[in-house]
Amino acid sequence: MEVVELRVRLHCKACEKAVRKALCKIRGVTCVEIDVVSSKITVLGYIDRKVVVKAVRKTGRRAEEWASECRREKPTILRRGFVCIIPGWGTFQTSK
Repeated sequence: MEVVELRVRLHCKACEKAVRKALCKIRGVTCVEIDVVSSKITVLGYIDRKVVVKAVRKTGRRAEEWASECRREKPTILRRGFVCIIPGWGTFQTSK
């Protein structure tokens, strides 16, 4: 599963509705969460990031990747017994 977080400026309920409708039409989308106050859209599903950005841009809004503190250059080291269920968000390594 892929988690795509975007910064999209939404001015009104009509903007939010148009973007939500466009994102829900994408094959593989499981969940769309829109936070109008912080201008953040989170899309969850078996999707391609480029397809999501393209769908938002087709509605006339500018979409840019959300700068998250959770995304790091180095993989996260998980403690023994814990496994990350989201691909690419951590590696399983035992701690000594």
